[in-house]
Amino acid sequence: MPIEELIPQEIEDTPAAIQATLADTRPAAREAAVAIRTGKLRRIYIIGNGTSLYTSMAATYTARMLAGEGAPFILAVPAGEFRYFMPAIGTKDVVVGMSASGEFRDVIAAFEQLRGKCSLVGITHVPGSSISKLADHLLVSSGGPSRVPVMTKTYASTLTALHLLLLEVFSAAPVYFDDLAASADRCEQALTEVKKMLPELVPAVAKFDHAFYFGAGNAFAASLEGALKMKEMALLHAEGSETWEMASGPATVVSEKTFCAALYTGDPSDASTAVTARLARQWGARLLDVGPQPVAGDFHLPVLAPAYPAFASLSLVPPLALLAYRVARARGQNPNQPTWRERYYSQGMTHILGE
Repeated sequence: MPIEELIPQEIEDTPAAIQATLADTRPAAREAAVAIRTGKLRRIYIIGNGTSLYTSMAATYTARMLAGEGAPFILAVPAGEFRYFMPAIGTKDVVVGMSASGEFRDVIAAFEQLRGKCSLVGITHVPGSSISKLADHLLVSSGGPSRVPVMTKTYASTLTALHLLLLEVFSAAPVYFDDLAASADRCEQALTEVKKMLPELVPAVAKFDHAFYFGAGNAFAASLEGALKMKEMALLHAEGSETWEMASGPATVVSEKTFCAALYTGDPSDASTAVTARLARQWGARLLDVGPQPVAGDFHLPVLAPAYPAFASLSLVPPLALLAYRVARARGQNPNQPTWRERYYSQGMTHILGE
């Protein structure tokens, strides 16, 4: 297979990776959740950086949806921030380390520091990686190895594993697991729809140097990941914002020189996102609506809403990743051989480059 086709193939593999993770990882998620529940733990910190941070943020909406009175407090924290500004951690706490490679240095350092002091849960895509040697409980996402430097299917598979863990922690009813499983079909449909749009959408987006993605709730977490993929692959300046925060700083620079993507989950908060989307278009931006219905955009990417909006990013992000890849190729970039490798090497982050 030509090297330039590896990333789109991995994106195409995402629905199958979700399905495989659901089948393979639930027993480990159940085992870890039993330990968390029986320990009557008070706090769960989920740590990661970059894509792993955005998966952490996305899954916290599952906790918000299900947590009742007396449930453990759950917080997503950047791994470096957690490592260097660590709160007092004890036996009633859980730290979940998110690292697709299982090697992210801040996650590993935090686990080394905390081993024996609290319960450690590792979530990774690589069996036998460093995190597996430190975690008390390990969840390995499925879908086959990743061979590309920019995370694609591993975003969805590790996020699925984290959703499974939290559903088990809160003893969720079967309907929640069923809707999570349906994410694979929603993702596949979204990928089918975006491929129809690419001939028209890619030239329209590729000419811009600035992009803003925004949404509320789980769509905010998806916006961060969508923007990250556009930055990493197309080397196009892109920001992800929460709907109401979009009305602050980003709104000051939105103009006819910018591309905007408004993300929707089927939640009532979509109404606020729609207001911001209409304003962005009024200010001159080219706008893409990503969700069940067209709202105000020049383009509409149909993505079915889940029954539970906490799962929305599993179907919102993959089509945006494919768009980012095609925009990159149109701009003369090859994301399979990114020019920013040395910048990541200089930070000791070689493990996220597929090496």
